[in-house]
Amino acid sequence: MPVAFGPIWILAEVRFVAQPAAAIYEDAPTGWDVDGVTPIEGNRLLRDLPDDEIARLAPILESVEMSSTQEITAAGEPFEWAHFPDTCVISLVTIVNGGGVEALTVGRDGMSAFPLMAGARTTFARVVCQIPGRARRVRAETLLEALDEMPELDRRLRLYTTLAFDVTSQSAACNRIHVTEERCARWLLMSQDRAGRDDFKLTQTFLAAMLGVRRPAVTVAVGVLERAGLIAHRRGRIQITDRSGLESAACECYAAIRRRQKELLGF
Repeated sequence: MPVAFGPIWILAEVRFVAQPAAAIYEDAPTGWDVDGVTPIEGNRLLRDLPDDEIARLAPILESVEMSSTQEITAAGEPFEWAHFPDTCVISLVTIVNGGGVEALTVGRDGMSAFPLMAGARTTFARVVCQIPGRARRVRAETLLEALDEMPELDRRLRLYTTLAFDVTSQSAACNRIHVTEERCARWLLMSQDRAGRDDFKLTQTFLAAMLGVRRPAVTVAVGVLERAGLIAHRRGRIQITDRSGLESAACECYAAIRRRQKELLGF
């Protein structure tokens, strides 16, 4: 039976702090030691890389705090940075009729500038932070140059690029076929997976834009999910309280995407 959402409100927090990665190692739960040999715990593409690749990558990474709705790259613009989210979630948003519909969500399982791996230097979609948190970033051209010396990271990024295109294709079909309530449940599950936590901030307007629906549809959907005991929300914070129930409420696309990710990336 389809389920749906109710109102989501958020107190906006706008901040962007870029530091050399070594400056935040001591207090960062997901970072490297200063000597660059401790594996990253947050972003799964960077986890357990060979020591020589960690040593090559560490000096060129920065840690940044990303704020909700912060634009990373405008549609049609060149990629300046490649972001590897640790706790934030980034959206690629396709612009249609002056508005936007989410094409892909990138979290701790991915990298925001994946079209670089297919030879593209510009983005067709708008790249924007969806859920605030921490990320690692590296200049796009610097990353491409360094990948010649990092074959394992290069392999992972190419597999992730394949996954990203597959997910985008699946999402296009999902948006055409499945009802809003099922898509909302799928979106929350995917956001939980990518943020690595059970609760996160987002605005009702932003959620509606990501799903390509009007705000009243989101209001109905969140309310139904909450009454079913699957989620809780307060002052802009959504908490998933019954993951198995939410999986039952989601469309089949969520399970299909998880299977494909496991096949390609092993997690």
